[in-house]
Amino acid sequence: MDLVELLQQAQRLTNETKMDTEVPGVERTMSQVLQATQEFHSRVTQTGTNDLQAHILLGSKGVDLPKLTQKLETLSARQSFEPLDPVTDTDVQGYLKNERENAILSVIDETNRSIFESVERQKWRCVYSEWGEEKESLLNALVGPNQQDFPDVQRQMVPTAMADEPTPFSRLNVHQQLYAEQITIYNESHIQGIQRPNLVSTFAQLAQESFDDENVAEMWNVLEFMSAVTPLSRSIDPIKNRQTAPHFVHQARTYLERRYKTYMKKFIETNLVLARRGGIPNVYNLVRSYVGVTFQRPQSLYGLHDVNNGRPLWPLVYYSMRSGDMEAAAMYLKESGTCPDLQKLMTLRKNGEVGTSMAKLEGQLKLEFNNKLHDCTDPYKKAVYVILLACDPHFTHVELMRSIDDFLWMQLSILRSQDQRDYNIEQLTYSGLQSLILEKYGENYFNAREKAPLYFQVLALTGQFEAAIEFLARTEKNRSHAVHMAIALNEISMLGAPRSVQQPLLSSEPEDPAPMKRLNLVRLIVMYAKCFEQTDTKQALQYYYLLRHFKSEDGTNAMLTCVCDLLVENCSDPMLELVFGVEDVDKSLRYTGGIFAEFHTLECDKYSLAGMVGDELSKRSNYESAIKLYFIAGQLGKALRLLCSLLAQVVHQPPQKGSMRERLSVVIQRLDAALAERKTDVEVHVIVTYTVLTQVMEFFDLYHAGGLRLALEILANNRLIPASSVEVDECVTNLKRMGPEIIKVLPDILLAAMDIVYQEYVKLKGASGTGSVFGDETKSENKEPAIRHLRGRAKALTNMAASVPYRMPSTTNQRLVQLEILMH
Repeated sequence: MDLVELLQQAQRLTNETKMDTEVPGVERTMSQVLQATQEFHSRVTQTGTNDLQAHILLGSKGVDLPKLTQKLETLSARQSFEPLDPVTDTDVQGYLKNERENAILSVIDETNRSIFESVERQKWRCVYSEWGEEKESLLNALVGPNQQDFPDVQRQMVPTAMADEPTPFSRLNVHQQLYAEQITIYNESHIQGIQRPNLVSTFAQLAQESFDDENVAEMWNVLEFMSAVTPLSRSIDPIKNRQTAPHFVHQARTYLERRYKTYMKKFIETNLVLARRGGIPNVYNLVRSYVGVTFQRPQSLYGLHDVNNGRPLWPLVYYSMRSGDMEAAAMYLKESGTCPDLQKLMTLRKNGEVGTSMAKLEGQLKLEFNNKLHDCTDPYKKAVYVILLACDPHFTHVELMRSIDDFLWMQLSILRSQDQRDYNIEQLTYSGLQSLILEKYGENYFNAREKAPLYFQVLALTGQFEAAIEFLARTEKNRSHAVHMAIALNEISMLGAPRSVQQPLLSSEPEDPAPMKRLNLVRLIVMYAKCFEQTDTKQALQYYYLLRHFKSEDGTNAMLTCVCDLLVENCSDPMLELVFGVEDVDKSLRYTGGIFAEFHTLECDKYSLAGMVGDELSKRSNYESAIKLYFIAGQLGKALRLLCSLLAQVVHQPPQKGSMRERLSVVIQRLDAALAERKTDVEVHVIVTYTVLTQVMEFFDLYHAGGLRLALEILANNRLIPASSVEVDECVTNLKRMGPEIIKVLPDILLAAMDIVYQEYVKLKGASGTGSVFGDETKSENKEPAIRHLRGRAKALTNMAASVPYRMPSTTNQRLVQLEILMH
């Protein structure tokens, strides 16, 4: 800015600020201006007054401001609150200083964190408290109803009745019960050896007739149509066969084409006046009417090429192909006289011809497409070329994609198998389409959570049955349908299953082509049947029967494993009677009836199953239930071993109602009756141990009931305790030949025998002429010899306790010695 512009700007500002009334001017000399400036500067820069006031204020409170200022200046925020720099290993003083400062910093940080958390908790506590008070005030503000508004209702007692044998309420809903009935019929057909129905068709018909759900019926229709191919044997892998066989692509295209023909018919029926239908009812006339209605407005014809009898040609050709009628499309091209090469290719494709002439024709048409039609404005013409030549797979055809069916049909139409691929151009394969649907687009693209049937149909039409079923099985609403879809496909050998039943629900093998998955049918059925196996056991076993061909890791039948787990969880008497039946009247360890007897075609019968369940219960230390299962299985040896182990734990206890000891006494009665018939099936030493334990149990029954004489007779007959010191070695030798269960209960036997001796001793010392458990030698005239005899028995019991090859509990030895001392 030059001086002239500056002058003009100053004059303009002067004119703008000019006032009507003149202000008297202030005139100062240079000395006055200098003095005023110095005064102003001194007031602005003066700080001594503030420091003095601060010293006076803090000094009155006892604070030494100069010393405090000096301390504050020595502090460094970086050294106090930031991570410290590392020091060398040889700098001990620096290392200790850093450690001290780090400890201080950690305390400060921890305190800060705890304070923040405490404040946060206190804040939410206050918020909840205030909200509770607010809710209480709102409820109190509500006007209560008038008591007079309520009618006077007299309460009446309603009698209720319960069945003598109530059955649990079924947990199966209506759909699940219908499915279970069909599964039972199917299994009975297999067991009886008659021809089994196709479960896919059976369930599809059931969904159509009995389920009031169009989406479920549509899903079953898709599955039925896709599975209507040549049946496979169980030796062929379904996954590999599905990827190599062209039948599934053809089935998916045919299904979409039929569904589109149905749509066109419904569309024409709603526009009969505009359609002007006539002629033979075929695809040719159907497409002609449909195009006439769709393209009746002039603006809809913008960008389209060629005309056939007043209608656009390429929509006629495209919709004929969309309906699956290549002959009608070729007829339209023939009538128009355009693209004879394309018409010839359609004819060859319709007749299924292959060869060099067809390859040459395709090459010419591809060259024409790349040179002239790649930027064609007619979307229908471009789509026809793309479908027939299987080129340009990434073009979206936005103008023609009105639904997911259109997109899927277009992708299926341009597929080429591995032997048909032209590696000079990019083409779409079956596995590429599957990856596109499952991985690239996925559930979010199709909004699968809200449109589960649609996503299932897309996966099923692209041959991904396993992924589709696993998706349905995630929700409770569709789980029953998913389970029976998997069952139906597995029965016709079209479901890919993993090698191991321990795999997750959805998995893949290393040699499987991407993105194919395998569905663990065993895990799916078990997960489904576990929900009702306790209330609807018959139906659960029918589902487990479907797993008879699967093997677990140890080679066990998967069905037996499932039934075994069911009985391990619930081995009550009603459940065992339901599965195995009831025992014959003659007590011959044979059982009649039972659900499992219906599956007589299995390699394993119900007695083998009972033994398997008994082994599993024994591993889990549920010995009482295991004994019942071994008894059903006829394995008396295993039952006796477990019974001896339990008796050794409770045989010394006094009888109580409902105790394990009382329950075992009932088992002993049953086993005694069974051993009378099948004693030779059990090892001798097991029978000896069992017999002695039952005698010991009888001894303790008499001991607790006061029958001391009979109790001692039992011990004397079994040679368990000595009557004198001479018999100690004989009793110890006899004890070594018995099982460990007898040795475990020996301390209680010795204590009980010593108690009997002591009671008799007290009786002799306190009174005379009373009866004794030791016979006549303890009468009053023979009092001293009887006392010596009792002391000898007590000494023999103490010697035996010291002679047995078993470490007696210290309390037992102390009690025995104590009682012996009291008798001297």
